[in-house]
Amino acid sequence: MVFVFGLMAIALLLFASERMRLDQVGMFVPVCLLLSGVLTPEQAVSGLSSPATVTVAAMLVLGMGLRKTGVVAEIGTWARTARLGPPVMRLFILCVVVAVLSPFLNNTAVVVVFLPVFMSLAEQADEPASTYLMPLSFVAILAGTVTLIGTSTNLIVHGMAVERGLDDLSMFSIAPLGLIYLAVGFLYLFTIGRRLIPRREQPPDLSGKYDVRRFLTELSVNVDSPSTGRTLGDLGWGERYGVSVLGIERGEHDIPAPGARRYIQPGDVLYVQGTADRLLLLARQQRLATPTVRTRRELNLSTEGGRLVEVMVGPGSALAGRTLRDERFAQRYDATVLAVQHHGVTVHERLADMRFHVGDLLLVHGPGEALERLADEPAFVPMGEVRGPAEDRPRAGVAVLIMAGVVLAAGTGIIGILTAGLVGVAIMVFSGCVRLDEIYSELDWMVVFLLAGLIPLGIALDETGAAAYIAAGLVEFTSSWGPVGMIAAFYVVTAVLTAVVSNAATAVMLTPVAIIAAGEAGMNPYALLVAVMFGASASFVTPFGYQTNVMIYSPGGYKFSDFMRVGGPLNLLLLITAIIFIPIFWPS
Repeated sequence: MVFVFGLMAIALLLFASERMRLDQVGMFVPVCLLLSGVLTPEQAVSGLSSPATVTVAAMLVLGMGLRKTGVVAEIGTWARTARLGPPVMRLFILCVVVAVLSPFLNNTAVVVVFLPVFMSLAEQADEPASTYLMPLSFVAILAGTVTLIGTSTNLIVHGMAVERGLDDLSMFSIAPLGLIYLAVGFLYLFTIGRRLIPRREQPPDLSGKYDVRRFLTELSVNVDSPSTGRTLGDLGWGERYGVSVLGIERGEHDIPAPGARRYIQPGDVLYVQGTADRLLLLARQQRLATPTVRTRRELNLSTEGGRLVEVMVGPGSALAGRTLRDERFAQRYDATVLAVQHHGVTVHERLADMRFHVGDLLLVHGPGEALERLADEPAFVPMGEVRGPAEDRPRAGVAVLIMAGVVLAAGTGIIGILTAGLVGVAIMVFSGCVRLDEIYSELDWMVVFLLAGLIPLGIALDETGAAAYIAAGLVEFTSSWGPVGMIAAFYVVTAVLTAVVSNAATAVMLTPVAIIAAGEAGMNPYALLVAVMFGASASFVTPFGYQTNVMIYSPGGYKFSDFMRVGGPLNLLLLITAIIFIPIFWPS
């Protein structure tokens, strides 16, 4: 028991510190439990075949099918162009659209699609993006509580409960409470909350936002320079020196936004951007000279052949947890990263060695064609209009029918959620709505392996008696408060943990505790399971408790305290809502 508690504490610290990827921590946990003898090999790998893990993966594939066939994009296009009245009414209607989609699609995927839409609408209304993005994230989180498939947390709790013989929850069992939750959230966000949401004004252009209005250093290429006759990609100056070549003057011709395949020739004048020490090192080692008859010109990144765009590191991106050097970004995408915003802080130096996280914003410079290819990568979310024409895959109606069939079959109890999800995935694949190579390359495997690694921790809590120990303490602590006190305790503990660590990890650790505590207190176990579900989704007080909050943090220009100011009262309202209605819907 002591070993399991120690391992759990280490995992929580690693989750909170972000020093390791979540899936790395998830893989680390079962290996430690296996080597220590706490779990058998079969138990250590049981997370891979857990109904919760498989169901989450199936729902991610179904959502991918809707995205790949253009269903979600069409909704986003309509939202961008439809005449919906004044700005506040437009915001309300679009939040309703998000609330309709999030119970059936992964809410992170919904925010990925609607983030550029909401930013565009804020620009059209001449409003700061901060006034639009927080409602987007919060509504997506709230709407995910309406069904069991609305968020991976619900599926985790349900799957772990089923494995312990508690299978009375169906697709829409939590819908009554979820809809009340959603109504309370809407009422708050468009009344008191709207006045609390900050107006974080951003500079009018990307150069100002990232503070890249600097002067170019002009370096001429000598005949004896080792860079002569080599491409910029081969030279890798971004990775080696931390500088960016933004233009080349060759005789009477200018070459804006030179790509990685551009060769350097003697006599070229390179327009290079970087810090003074890095530029001096580059000039010395590559034998580059400063022209004596020229003057430095102001940086112009919007030339005819070059463009400046902002993209976000999206969920499932291969860049998450890696560096530009690891990914050979400049060579792969033929574009240059000029600056990065990480948790609201702008970084200009040593970008090649910086490890990226989901939600980081990249300021990228390059030719239009290269930027369109970059925007088409599922790993990146463009913050503006960059995308080229969507792939022609006229099966949107088929994808909608498949998803509707899955929801109907699972909702009516004809078949279980897991079975319905797997059948839906099979039909999606065989109908061509989504391809197998897309599943392999684009599925958010981090979520899958995180669950596969953490579910054995829940087993270890059971096996060693650690869950019973925690449950006994909670029962004793709340004994004088009755069932309402127990529900409040589980909700608060879950909400506090999920504010600083992964909500999936929180659900895995507290689900077995909730089941045991309910048995000892003589309560309806579903009351505590639902408290864990809804508490794990109460991620409003920090920008890092839920992935959708991470994604809006930098684009909205928020500060950490903004989430406390807006999310704190919302959390309190939702706690009161849970305490009132959970005992009504799941009486003991």
